Amino acid sequence: MPRPHRSIGLTRLIGLGLLVVLVVAMVANTRFLTPAELAAARPKPFDAAETAGQLFAQAKKELPGRANKLGDVLNALQTDPKAAAQKYKAVSPADNAYVFPVTTTATVTEASDANLRLKVDGVSSETPVILPLTTAVNGTLLRDAMGFKFADAPGQTDYQYVGDELKKLILADLDASIKDPQSLKGKKVKVVGVINVLDASSPQPRAKPVNVQPLSVEAAS
Repeated sequence: MPRPHRSIGLTRLIGLGLLVVLVVAMVANTRFLTPAELAAARPKPFDAAETAGQLFAQAKKELPGRANKLGDVLNALQTDPKAAAQKYKAVSPADNAYVFPVTTTATVTEASDANLRLKVDGVSSETPVILPLTTAVNGTLLRDAMGFKFADAPGQTDYQYVGDELKKLILADLDASIKDPQSLKGKKVKVVGVINVLDASSPQPRAKPVNVQPLSVEAAS
């Protein structure tokens, strides 16, 4: 009659042998990464400045083709904002809020280093149309117009930083294209930019100032 401990010992040896075979097979089929490869495989940290640069380049390429005449958009907003949003395919970054890409060739009636006041064909003289050039420039509207959403950033801070970085790019572009803002008084400028409505539940008052956040501004020939 065989001794029980020999049978148990044999079973353990077989099990150990199988384990060794399994480990060898796992090692043979495992690709070990170098430190450089491991670093490259990790998710890339979010870079607000890099993201803003990509959005700005995309806006320069795409926004002029999406922009509607400022006069048409303003008249629609002063009648029925929600219908205007649908007609002109506005972006909605929040409930009841819309951002419209617009373009116009308008006459500068007042000019300072801070902003230009525009006379836009088809827009009521009651409606002040202002083009900010410095501190009032708002990069978040361009961010929203390009469809960049809160979920596209790791958190609130980075989301805001994208708008801040876009503002820097816009200001640098304006500095390069407009050397002397005051010299533009009485002249025509061609503008591509965005406007926004925070509450589309009722028509926009004609006396309410409109800030056109600029993407590009150039003297019209």
